[in-house]
Amino acid sequence: MRVLTLGETMGLAVSGSGEPLRHATSVRLSVAGAESTVAIGLSRLGVEACWVGVVGADELGARIRRELRAEGVDVRSVRTAADAATGFMLRELRTAELTRVTYYRSGSAGSRLAPRDVDAAFERFAPDLVHITGITPALSDDACAAVLRGVELARSAGAEVSLDVNYRPSLPGSADAMKIVRSVEPDVLFVGGDELRAVCDEPDPERAAQALVAAGVPEVVVTLGSAGALARVGDSVERIAALAVHVIDVVGAGDGFVAGYLAARAEGLAVAERLRWGTICAAYSVGSQGDWEGLPTRAELERFANTATTER
Repeated sequence: MRVLTLGETMGLAVSGSGEPLRHATSVRLSVAGAESTVAIGLSRLGVEACWVGVVGADELGARIRRELRAEGVDVRSVRTAADAATGFMLRELRTAELTRVTYYRSGSAGSRLAPRDVDAAFERFAPDLVHITGITPALSDDACAAVLRGVELARSAGAEVSLDVNYRPSLPGSADAMKIVRSVEPDVLFVGGDELRAVCDEPDPERAAQALVAAGVPEVVVTLGSAGALARVGDSVERIAALAVHVIDVVGAGDGFVAGYLAARAEGLAVAERLRWGTICAAYSVGSQGDWEGLPTRAELERFANTATTER
């Protein structure tokens, strides 16, 4: 499978665990973005991945290109905006479970993503699946149009579409997440247990998945953090428990889960195995610092064989 994903990637500075930013004397510099994290996770698991985005003509933009290229992600369709800076975020790890994030993204290069970027990407890369999140449509009107253009081109090419809700209350454009779900009509929908209210009126994960399938989504995956995850495909429901790991940084776990799930799906594996791969990738993610740095290779994932417990 070849997967194309599009969205914003920013520079990232992270304080040490338990160290308030106001007292920090050093930070760890990296890059972060939901869609690019999924692309890296897929690439490490042997799936050909392409990330489409816009970066500034600055050092952070150069770093984003370098990091993704080094991870085997196709970055030929990354555009440089001469008149906008790469977005930036500060992340404060107050505890392993409590993270504070401050964004500096207003008018960022990432928000300049436009339909023409997606058109150019499809000329270079023919995907079997297009992966998007609810973050990108909320960045700007142009970014929203780019997402819808990606969906349109995917349908024309016979490719599938997966959507991760990734609800962000701080982004005004995220207010109507269900509108995005209806506009995209995804083949696979990922939604966190804490996001269910944004896409349906049912807070119970299993009943919410049933309602979303009844509304026309063929495959619904609900991630539940330490409570594991469940997937509903038609009338079939699979559940999996989370792996017990020492938590270092919870941010990025959801994107790691998506990468593992989609990689297993690309292999044609059953839903239970898709959940297992996703759970393993999430465990690697929370057990290390950074959004993507700790994501497993295919060999590392396979060492976790038979670790997770599936409940049906």
